Amino acid sequence: MNAVVAAVAQRGRVSFAEFMSLALYHPEAGYYTRPRLDAGPAGPGGDFLTAPTTSPVFARTLAHLLQALATEIGSQLTFVELGAGEGTLMQRLQGTLRDDPARAVRRFVAVETSAWARERLAIRCPRVETAARLSDLARPHGPVVLFASELYDAFPVHRVTMRRHAGALALAEFYVECDADGRLQWTLGEPSTPEVERYLAEHGVILEEGQVAELRPQVRAVHCEVLTWCGHDGVSLVLDYGYPARQLYNPRGRRAGSLVGYRAHALVSDVLGDPGEVDLTAHVNFDDLENAGADSGWERGQLRPLGVFMTIHGAVGLLPTAASRGEPLSAEMWAELAAAKRLFSPTGMGSDLKVLAQGRGRTWQVYRRLATPPPVDA
Repeated sequence: MNAVVAAVAQRGRVSFAEFMSLALYHPEAGYYTRPRLDAGPAGPGGDFLTAPTTSPVFARTLAHLLQALATEIGSQLTFVELGAGEGTLMQRLQGTLRDDPARAVRRFVAVETSAWARERLAIRCPRVETAARLSDLARPHGPVVLFASELYDAFPVHRVTMRRHAGALALAEFYVECDADGRLQWTLGEPSTPEVERYLAEHGVILEEGQVAELRPQVRAVHCEVLTWCGHDGVSLVLDYGYPARQLYNPRGRRAGSLVGYRAHALVSDVLGDPGEVDLTAHVNFDDLENAGADSGWERGQLRPLGVFMTIHGAVGLLPTAASRGEPLSAEMWAELAAAKRLFSPTGMGSDLKVLAQGRGRTWQVYRRLATPPPVDA
């Protein structure tokens, strides 16, 4: 029997949040944590693409931003990546910055839960400090740039709905249990923790009858700890799928919630099938991250589509130069342009992915200036 299914059967019934935690992070069978000999989850050979694995142009753009920040503030940076995976971004970033005369980054830090991924990252990027938890690393001195790509959308979610029970509307939570044949199935029950109802109330969310929603009460505290670790001078860039609460929980936009699975770059609707073999994800409530910033003394951020973020920070100028000169392109250049196009696409990744920038101190003030588009008539 699948180890995740066995764990559910042993417990009798678990909330979907517990199931998602098992399916993604079970030490032996979890999607992200189980030992792997083949390709990792993210990338062309995996199950889904992220901005860093889609095109090297993303790493070049980030490197360009780091150089500009370090130059403007006159100090080297600590760069921290949460959920660094196998080190695709770190490797490309260090390659781009290898010949940087100003040495914009003096310390590279990667946090990754999966042991197999940390091992691959250490081989790829021996100069990078790696750890399973941010708290295991020495806190930085000086300015920090924190980056996380599709980290919070992989945090377990409570899945809830509003149903009519005993003649009245009542909040119910989705649970997972095993049937007599060992197959996983849904069941409904009362909320597993008071935090579920408290969370909805804090965000002013009132679900309609039959509406389904996913929520993560734990994210605010986690992000607050991350920002606190960074200190008093830094910028946080969180790249993820999601919306502020008023849009995320709008019944006319996402009445069925946003929970989905991915396998071999295809959408999986049966999120209970093949646990540990399918990536599970749900949209992020960016208000959780904004509130965490307020809790930790960081300024309210800027939420922009990925394509806008890329354009503001000079990505267009980092495309193959032959394209801008109208010269013939090789097959490799065409492939690079096609991949980079995804980062700007207004009907895909370029608009669906959002970048939340938050900050504190002088580095944040410099970032805000760099991230301010020029006047239309400039």
